[in-house]
Amino acid sequence: MLKILVVDDNRSSADAMSRILKKQGHDVVSVYDGATAISLLQDGDFKLVFTDLKMEPVDGLQVLRAARALATPVEVIVFTAFGAVEHAVEAMQLGARDFLTKPVSVDQILDRVRQISGDELPGVDGGPIVAESAVARALLTTLEAVADVPSPVWIEGEIGSGRLQAAARLHAFAGDDRPYTVVDPADPRPWPDEGTIVLPAVDDLSDADQHAVARRLKTVPAGVRIIATARPGGRRRVADGELRGDLYFALAVVIVEMPPLRDRIEDIVPLFRQALAQFCEKYGRPVPELPPGQLERLQHHSWPGNVRELLNLAERTAVLGAKGFELDPVAPTRPGMPILEPGFRLAAYLEQIERDILEEALRQADGDRNAAGRLLGVERNTLRYKLNKYDLLD
Repeated sequence: MLKILVVDDNRSSADAMSRILKKQGHDVVSVYDGATAISLLQDGDFKLVFTDLKMEPVDGLQVLRAARALATPVEVIVFTAFGAVEHAVEAMQLGARDFLTKPVSVDQILDRVRQISGDELPGVDGGPIVAESAVARALLTTLEAVADVPSPVWIEGEIGSGRLQAAARLHAFAGDDRPYTVVDPADPRPWPDEGTIVLPAVDDLSDADQHAVARRLKTVPAGVRIIATARPGGRRRVADGELRGDLYFALAVVIVEMPPLRDRIEDIVPLFRQALAQFCEKYGRPVPELPPGQLERLQHHSWPGNVRELLNLAERTAVLGAKGFELDPVAPTRPGMPILEPGFRLAAYLEQIERDILEEALRQADGDRNAAGRLLGVERNTLRYKLNKYDLLD
């Protein structure tokens, strides 16, 4: 299930599209002007936006810019009755996933939603994961090690890092020809009775739904493997009250951490080449020639949208050619300072610094917490709280 925002100043069109999507089980919000849409995007946790292009005074391109500028960029599909090529080019350069000309068919809508859900992304069908980097090779080693046992697996990582791809690869490693089923965690219907069941983004559920899923896990048929995906830091989020412990500890028997794309430098160019070739084949386009040195730029980008952002770039390049190869510029920064661009989160950055300092203090104190507290000038109870927060207590 996706949370979807539909934006169209034609109320009947917006409501018709909403009905189609709601029948598929999606959580849909309809608005009839761009300004309201941008306001909702700020804290609406949407995964997909369908927006009309021609609206006044705030048009679809402004909605698109707002959606793509969020810390976690939202996928956007633009549609219009004015299907001029220049509008499509501008929308794609701004990061639109697709550009559709009205009237938009039901099949087009559902096809795009299936793609956004991850059903048809390159490499998410259990195919090979690009693994030139050490962290990616370590990930594959972990997946292989747990493939032949039915223990529940908790795959955590940033949005867009390839959590579903890892789940599919785990199922493939098991050599299991039984069904592989991605299930909406909030769906109360009985579990599939065999194979692998994947519960995506379980941490996005409400507290009540998390509790309901935790109870329903007791009814999972014997021999069925459960794989759950979530954002990073599950144990810490349980301690902070952001995630239910009964759900987490029922599912996190084996924990697999997905590395963000920025930590997989050696994988970035091969992954882009692979995705570009797949999209060009899909759309019947020749693989475009990029100017010398362009691919090297990929390794200097911070990839706040992770693999999903890179795949969007590959698709945009396949559709628009070399002019579609556009990366958001990274502003220069002083040595030792973080790169401030979409995707940067001050709280997460400061938490990582605090954790690193705590680990270094423990190292220098040979694990003696009292000595570490003296090094840091921190009271005993405060130090214990912080060590527990970052799961650093023995």
